[in-house]
Amino acid sequence: MMKIDLHMHSTASDGTDKPEEIVRQCAEQGLEYAVLTDHDTIAGVAAFATEAQKQGIKTVSGIEFSANSEKEMHILIYGADLQNAEFCALMTELAKRRSSRIAEMTQKLIDLGFGITHEQVRRFAANGVPGRPHIALALVEAGEAASVDEAFRKYLKVGCPGYVPRRGVSWEQILSAGRAAGGLPVLAHPKFTYAADFDALISQMKAVGLAGIEAFYPEHDDAECAYFCALAEKYGLFVTQGSDYHGHIRPSTYLGKECRGEGHPLLLRGIHEIFEKKQG
Repeated sequence: MMKIDLHMHSTASDGTDKPEEIVRQCAEQGLEYAVLTDHDTIAGVAAFATEAQKQGIKTVSGIEFSANSEKEMHILIYGADLQNAEFCALMTELAKRRSSRIAEMTQKLIDLGFGITHEQVRRFAANGVPGRPHIALALVEAGEAASVDEAFRKYLKVGCPGYVPRRGVSWEQILSAGRAAGGLPVLAHPKFTYAADFDALISQMKAVGLAGIEAFYPEHDDAECAYFCALAEKYGLFVTQGSDYHGHIRPSTYLGKECRGEGHPLLLRGIHEIFEKKQG
């Protein structure tokens, strides 16, 4: 049975491992297909692809964008032309908005008396796009939280003192840019996408260019996986599988952790669409 993980993050965004380190871990786990999907940046894609070729792992370009919705919506784009003007403009705009949001959250905590600095957060982000995990690491280093999990739970989630809402763009814009660049848009971890009528949302997204649903995800129970697969089948979509690996800041999640979809015909179709059809 082929091993697949199409959702992971590196130091280019809010993960703790370098792209090439992740590929080596993928090889150790016996993964055959792996895609780096950093938030709002493709800075790690080239290094990931180079090491993947050495390790005999199949990959394509990947990225994860955040959309404005009633709650939270993330969209993965696979196999896009990274030189496409519309795609690059969207990526630049969302990275800028993400950086601005993280600076605002950091300042909010500073104003509340927390002993962290913007310099700390930037240091943890290194050359990558900053994210909430970098604030969490700063809070731990400053002794304001015992762990990254505690920092999120007490200070960085919705309703917490340091939270600032995401400033994404519409999902229509993301689907349009992804398709313009020849990419395949996939709704990430749909369990966390709120909609009064989820079936209707998928129908609307399919009409604008949605290609797949990440049905197999560690925080989906078996019934949810089955529901998302049924919905994908109803609307002629494929499904994907991913761990959402971020490194040691999420110790319970490891590469290849999600494996329930392996052998499922809709996942096999997804692999064909993403890796074989696009390459052909």
